[in-house]
Amino acid sequence: MRDRLSRHWSVTLFILLLTVLAVTLVESLDASQKTFLRESIRARAKEELSIVRSELESAIVSDIYVANGLSALIAANPEFEFSGWDLMASSIMRKSRHIRVVGLAPNDVIKYIYPLEGNERAIGLDYHSTPDQRFSVRKAREVQEIFIAGPVDLVQGGKGLIARVPIFEDPPYNMRYWGVCSAVIELESLFQEASVEAFEHKYQLAMRGTDSSGEEGELFYGKQSTFDDAFAIEHVYFPYGSWVIAAAEKGDLLSYGDWYSVHAVRLIGYPMILALLLSFGQIFRLYSVANRRSLQDELTLLPNRRYFMYTLQNHFESAKRNNLKDCFAILSIDLDKFKSINDTHGHGAGDKVLIATSERIQGVLRSSDVVARIGGDEFLILLPRMASKHDVEYIKSKLEKAISHSPVIYDQHLIDLQVSIGCALYAPEYEDVEDMLREADTSMYLVKRRHARSIN
Repeated sequence: MRDRLSRHWSVTLFILLLTVLAVTLVESLDASQKTFLRESIRARAKEELSIVRSELESAIVSDIYVANGLSALIAANPEFEFSGWDLMASSIMRKSRHIRVVGLAPNDVIKYIYPLEGNERAIGLDYHSTPDQRFSVRKAREVQEIFIAGPVDLVQGGKGLIARVPIFEDPPYNMRYWGVCSAVIELESLFQEASVEAFEHKYQLAMRGTDSSGEEGELFYGKQSTFDDAFAIEHVYFPYGSWVIAAAEKGDLLSYGDWYSVHAVRLIGYPMILALLLSFGQIFRLYSVANRRSLQDELTLLPNRRYFMYTLQNHFESAKRNNLKDCFAILSIDLDKFKSINDTHGHGAGDKVLIATSERIQGVLRSSDVVARIGGDEFLILLPRMASKHDVEYIKSKLEKAISHSPVIYDQHLIDLQVSIGCALYAPEYEDVEDMLREADTSMYLVKRRHARSIN
């Protein structure tokens, strides 16, 4: 029994360790898979951010170079009369996608503006007297390139960029400054075309570089935390200067992946673990059943000869080592005239007699005692901690009374039982367990012959 419990504990511990190992492996693979997916999503997000950057560059440069055509016309003919200003300006507006206002300022004083409606007050404005516009006009003249100022708050509402196009009368020497062409670019429509809003549905987005000042510029869109946590950064380049745009995670990136892809390892791994554990459990159950049957008598459910001999051998060796401190005794029991019971009442009656006998024996014995059916109508009993012949005889007497005190009822027949019990008390003279068994059998047969003579 102790070995069986030890084996069950070992198997339980093995299953537990196997489960922990399997779960650890699945979770490790799951973490690796999710890391891979996050990196894949980041890589895709970087590509999307690069597309946003490209769209911004393309849209802005496309618009400012439409306005730049006007500067080329003026440079070729500085005395050009602008009687057809509205026609030229409206042509520029049609060719561009985001320009909302176009103005010309000879000597940096606004003389022409389109559309005039709503912008009448701008006519005659001297850029030198307006500090917030003087810087960008002067910068465009200094760098002799188109300069993107802003974003700034527009009078019409919203935000916009102002493209300052410096005009010189003597290109490419650019020694004689004529004035500046200004084009107001609406920021909202620009961002719509560049899919900024669509990108922000999935990721945090921020931009810096007010007045084309690049990385050193002020933040004009989004939050600083986006730059602090950015997984991707792109530069939007203009003819002079640049912006910097950054993207950061908005929640867990895996929320944008397919559910089955995100949890694929667990969806596959845990059912496999469960299947393996169930298979192992079934195998162990079958093994336990087979092992139990190999150690147990199927009819009486008592241990069989194999189990009994294993237990007896252990007690015998322990007694040998400890010099009689672990003394024990064995009893050999045989039912008298069992063959006649089978012949008279049938094998069903014989089976019931054997079951009743096993139950009556167990009712007498202690929990530490071991009883086994070793075949036919023969039983063996191991009695640990038996130091004297007197104690053994006392147990024998109780067993005889318990087995024979009342008949077994079978199919309205009363079957009387009588047993012959022999015994052997351990002594150092025994060489091995076979000596003790022979002694017990001899003692039992003596009792059986005595019973036979008394009947005759």
